[in-house]
Amino acid sequence: MNKLLIILGLILSFQTYTILTHANHSQGPYDPSRDPFKDFELAQKQATEDDKLILIQIGGNWCSWCIRLERFFDKSPKIKELRDDTFVVMKVNVSSENYNEDFLAEMPEFEGYPFLVITDEDGNVLNSLTSGNLEEGSGYSASKFKEYFEYWKNAENKYVND
Repeated sequence: MNKLLIILGLILSFQTYTILTHANHSQGPYDPSRDPFKDFELAQKQATEDDKLILIQIGGNWCSWCIRLERFFDKSPKIKELRDDTFVVMKVNVSSENYNEDFLAEMPEFEGYPFLVITDEDGNVLNSLTSGNLEEGSGYSASKFKEYFEYWKNAENKYVND
């Protein structure tokens, strides 16, 4: 009887883990059902109207650093405000549900997630970097993000590709 209870407990635990894991991957900042080409078209239109650049965040809900980046922005309202004042932000999902390979083929080559790409309203890539360059310790650096976003907010820097 004890073995049966243990086995049933393990099966139930595994099923709960599977359900929670699936729920966590399908909900989050990266939506696998979105079309990045349409999103980019809309971002270009908005960037033109608002005189902003476009910040493309490439990642997935499976990526702990991608989720950590969202939490960082939520907990850093001044950095998030600077980001939103400077960029039209769009996210591109990369997961088993949708790798968005055609869109990513047009992006600079990269290793690691989240990956950030800055373009102008015409789609010209101005800068790209793995977010690891903006980390400090076990998280993201407010001062590094502030410096990075302020650099791109400056109109003189908009057309300088690092």
